Amino acid sequence: MKTPANTKRWLGPGAAALAGAGLFAGRAGWLFGWAALVAGSLGLGCAAPWSVKAARSGDLVGLKAAMGDDKARGKLDPKRVTEVARAVAEREIATSTGPEALARIDEARACFRSLANSLEDRARRADDAGAGAMLALLDGRPDRSGDESLLRKHGTSTNPLWRAVAARAAVGAKLGDARRKFYLDPDERVRLAALRAALESPDRADAAALLEVARLDPNPVAQAIAARATGGVESADVVLALRDRYATADEGLRQSIVEAWARPPLAKAGSRRELIEVAENQRGAYAVEAGALLLQMGGDAEARAIGQRALLRAIGDGLSRDRVLAIGRAPIADRDIFQALRKVARDPDVPVKVAALRRLADVAETRTEAWGELRKLADGGARDALFALARAGDPVAVERVSKEMSSADPQARLSAMNALIAAGRFAMAADLLADANAGVRMRASCAVLSARAP
Repeated sequence: MKTPANTKRWLGPGAAALAGAGLFAGRAGWLFGWAALVAGSLGLGCAAPWSVKAARSGDLVGLKAAMGDDKARGKLDPKRVTEVARAVAEREIATSTGPEALARIDEARACFRSLANSLEDRARRADDAGAGAMLALLDGRPDRSGDESLLRKHGTSTNPLWRAVAARAAVGAKLGDARRKFYLDPDERVRLAALRAALESPDRADAAALLEVARLDPNPVAQAIAARATGGVESADVVLALRDRYATADEGLRQSIVEAWARPPLAKAGSRRELIEVAENQRGAYAVEAGALLLQMGGDAEARAIGQRALLRAIGDGLSRDRVLAIGRAPIADRDIFQALRKVARDPDVPVKVAALRRLADVAETRTEAWGELRKLADGGARDALFALARAGDPVAVERVSKEMSSADPQARLSAMNALIAAGRFAMAADLLADANAGVRMRASCAVLSARAP
């Protein structure tokens, strides 16, 4: 029996070839083959759905068409979108080369748990991307005992990325001598990897070297990580050394020093008084952070009261960005904080007002009023209010935000997608999985996988 021409077109060239080869012999055999292929094409059998196959092959045109078909048939549910996202991300990790591969691996860190197996496969290659994948694995699955075998294998590599792998593996006191040498490596990627190893597992012998990095390293990120790492060492000398560094530090490093002072080992050595001084007498993001950390640390009532006053002061007055930070960090269950947020919800500073309303929308007592005010602000053009409403599932806001999925700005597309995912609109958000920009595809995939990861 011959397969009809229109059937061959519907099934595609692969199935037509099988039919032409006589593998569907006889009416019963042909019908069985037809049923199996139909089931596979509709996602009813064990074969991967068309959209997942297209994602695995990198066929973006086919992927768009397949997801459109899934959507039309009501099959583009969160599970299907997650399957497609995983296939897209795994292909990017496996097939990207050169600097693009390193960029895709770095983006994969945002959904490490879902892509660990793919990163393990990529780490088996000896190229730069293999080193990048290994670094992602070490950062995502910290091993407090360190890995001396990686240190021996790559510690003297001429490739700085593989040297960075050795530095990141040098965790703990046993490998401390090797780790401290890496703090002085000419390549900043190696230094940063070594500093992250120090941050992971405190070593008292690191203190002096870390303080020097916080003072002298040309990379501000290295300075910040080194400062935070010193917080794992119980030492009054470190407390005082950080105070000296704080006096001349920029805002970012001051925040890192505040975080170090709040770590339990350094707090035991007396750093709480430094936090109190910052919270009580200074202004800015680092004072907000000090106040929030004092509230989190617990302890004596006086320190908590100072922390609360710092947040209340920052909520009511100061730079807009610092006020927004304080609003986000403040515990709304505290009645004084709650009342302060109600007050600034009428503030003329729109970002401050939106930030306060977003917090108040989480409280039953003020939810209805807060959402109503956010709608007014969104109608007036306040983008933050519009996105807050969209993330909460407001249908009008969702529709307006979804239009930004076709923006020429990659970040605008991603912001819209994240809002749609937060609203549970996975089918609407899925378009970016077939975006022409590989970085957008990868970040979009990670956004889906992070939302759906167990």
